[in-house]
Amino acid sequence: MHKTYQHQTVNDSDNTLNNILDVIVEGVWDWNGNTRSVTRSPGWYRMLGYDIAVFKDDVFTWENVIHPEDYPRVMHQFESYLAGEINLYEVEYRCKKSDGSYLWIVDRGAIIERNSDGSAARMIGAHHNIHEQVIAQNELAKQNALLQDDHWSLEKIIEQKTHELAEKNAQLERKIIEIESMSNTDPLTKIANRKLFETELNKEIMRADRYQHPLTLAIFDIDKFKDINDKYGHKVGDAIICDICQLVESNIRDVDLLARWGGDEFVIIFPEQSQHQAHLTSDKLRAIINQHQIEPDIFVTCSFGVAQYQPGDSINDLFQRVDHLLYVSKERGRNQVYS
Repeated sequence: MHKTYQHQTVNDSDNTLNNILDVIVEGVWDWNGNTRSVTRSPGWYRMLGYDIAVFKDDVFTWENVIHPEDYPRVMHQFESYLAGEINLYEVEYRCKKSDGSYLWIVDRGAIIERNSDGSAARMIGAHHNIHEQVIAQNELAKQNALLQDDHWSLEKIIEQKTHELAEKNAQLERKIIEIESMSNTDPLTKIANRKLFETELNKEIMRADRYQHPLTLAIFDIDKFKDINDKYGHKVGDAIICDICQLVESNIRDVDLLARWGGDEFVIIFPEQSQHQAHLTSDKLRAIINQHQIEPDIFVTCSFGVAQYQPGDSINDLFQRVDHLLYVSKERGRNQVYS
């Protein structure tokens, strides 16, 4: 017959202790280090769902109910305590219940008697049911891990969406720049169109008024361009227009603005240049065009009108004056600059 939990010394205090242990829910154990026997309280059996005193009174009963995954850790803790390497025996692990499931317990014990050589003669302890607490902690840890994963995923999503938004904004900005460029650029020659010319001329007039600096405007067109179109066709005519624009742009300053006014007529804004200076520049351009072979056996000439802005001039006043000077240049034989 297996013992439940009876002290070897029979006295009133032991009997009282035994009666108390019989009604304790938690499982109390008493290990004899010399005989290797273990007595367990009825509460120990009840906690795991076994009939009282169903197991042998040895340590193998205890070892056999420890979860295999927890066993090495529990044995290490127990042996370290017996060897005096740690001051406290306390370890959490799972014990196998009668239905095959496992119950989380915390096992605490202490040596209360030693042999003359210092080894453990008697050790008592108790198993406390912490199953619901551990399950709750594990569930909380799982939820925290999920939250961290969700947070990480959310950060990744935000990072991705931010990158996508930045890319879309960059595309939009490029599109806006492209649209603005198209709205300000002549589609054939890729130079400034009339809209941009008028905007820039207005800015330069305000700057000239503010700083009392000179500003000059030139206008030129291709002499007898209609005859060229009639003889060679519009495709050649377009090529001539583009070629002349490249010639002019490569021979004026960066601050100067070449724009297509319409057809074969072009305008140049000369900031910070007097009429005389702009006249000399225009004549240099005229000579370059005159000497340039556009197509095999095709040479063209251009006529220029040059006028300096006068304080109080409107854009229309200035343009009418320079346009009249272009007319005079053509009336006087073409391929010349008149100012």
